[in-house]
Parts: sequence; structure tokens; C-alpha cells
Amino acid sequence: RLELAFLLSYSVRMYIAALVFGIVLAIGVQLWGRNSSAFTAAGLIGQSSEARLHRVGPTATIDEVAAALEAFGVVVIENRSSADHLAAAYAELKDGRMSGASARFGDAIDLFKNPIDDVREKAVKTLAEDPLILGAAEKVRLVHGAGSARCAGWEVRLLMISPGTEALPLHRDVADLSKVPLERPLQWGLNAIWAIDNFTSDNGATRFVPGSHAARWPQGSWKPDHTDAEGLALQATMPAGSVVVYYASVLHGSGENRAEAIRNGLNFNYAYVDAQGGRPAGWGW
Repeated sequence: RLELAFLLSYSVRMYIAALVFGIVLAIGVQLWGRNSSAFTAAGLIGQSSEARLHRVGPTATIDEVAAALEAFGVVVIENRSSADHLAAAYAELKDGRMSGASARFGDAIDLFKNPIDDVREKAVKTLAEDPLILGAAEKVRLVHGAGSARCAGWEVRLLMISPGTEALPLHRDVADLSKVPLERPLQWGLNAIWAIDNFTSDNGATRFVPGSHAARWPQGSWKPDHTDAEGLALQATMPAGSVVVYYASVLHGSGENRAEAIRNGLNFNYAYVDAQGGRPAGWGW
């Protein structure tokens, strides 16, 4: 009886071990498949017949964010930071470099002339140097940024959309001489808009035309006033603490603020520069 009980117990343990091994193996295969295909531009494009506003969570990988940028030109990283951290960064800018200065134009926003202060702008610095954004920026620079040496923070500005403000026309942030269809999807670099407040459809969340960054999609050859552009524009609604990262060449524009409060955002521009910190030859400014 003891021998029979031992054999039965041993069989059960072996069955459980084999079952657990099979489950772990299946999960591993799925994860490997995600890492080897879904986290590439081709993998993401292959999942859909049209460009989309891709969304990822706060623990997304550099490969995933870079793949979404390469494929669609724009990606939302939800809850990457917190509402409290964004409020702290807003206060640092509002009470500091932008006190009495323009929040959108002029020397106050220029990070080349006025680098981020390590002491007085700690919250701003953390956002500007987010490793996920910078890692993805470097990864796509290697793909599309031939002639540049590195990515550098160029500008910081506050985006304050007052109630009643109409939607901004769709546009590209064209700072070089590229014409459509675009020769360089990156143009002068990447932008990141952090949500200080919740970005909603009512308070003017920024609109984007996914795929308008590259000639692989029809919209990559469109001018901003193309008749179908608004029909493809999608709003990057997101909770405070989230960030939308996009190529400067993506068609975009803030939405209409139909709410009763100002919608606040924090915008960083990242430029692709040469070894001396200037624009690569022929890239304009």
C-alpha cells in the first residue's frame, strides 16, 4: 500500500510539474512572439489596414514606443507620470522661467540658451529626460535621422487652451525644407505633450492624423488642408500624467475647448543635432 501510494503521489507531482511547464512555455512563446513581431513597425502595421492612434501603458518598452512612432508617427503613453508631478512641473515653470515671459515663444522656452536648472526645475527635468521617451527617440533617430549625431531637448512650453478657443487647423511643425511626400519622416525631431490636466474631447485634446508622417500611408503625402484630413484626425484623450509623443511631421492641432476651464499641457520639443549641437546640413532650423 505504501508503495502504491508513493507511486500515485509521484505521478500526481509529475503531472502537475508537466502542466506548469506547459503553461510557462506557452506564455514564453507568446511573449517571444510579441517581442519579435508586435514590437516592430512592420508587426504593428501588419495588425491593421489603417494607421491608428496607438496607446501603451506606463511600463511599455523602448522598442514598443519606437515601433509605434515608426509605424504611425504618434503614440500615447498613458499614466507615465502622475498628476501631482505634472502640477509640480507646471508650478516650476509658471513661477520661474516663464514668470512675466511668454509661455510659448521667446528665450524662456529655449533649452539651448537656457538649460533646465537641476535645482529649481527638478520636476521639469524628470519629464524632459524621461528614459522611455529619450530611448525611443534615439532608436528612431538611427532609422530616420541620418546625418544627425544625437537627440537634444530644444524647447519647453506651456500649452494653455482657454475655454471657447476654437480648434487649431491641422499642421506640420515644418522647420526644414522637406516637401510632401516627406523625404524625412522625422523632419526636425520629436514632440512630447504631457497632460497637466485630463485631456478630453470637450477641453481640446490634441488631434492627430496617424500615418501622416511617412509616404507609406496616403496621408503622408497630404497637405494640411486635404479634404480627408479632418476625417482621419483622432483626439489624444488621456488622463493627467500621461504623454503623447509624435513626429514633428505628423498632421496635428489642438481641439476646441468647449469646457469651462483652461486645459493645460506641457510641451517638449526634441531636435536631432550634429556633433556640434547644430542642425545637420540641409535640415534648416
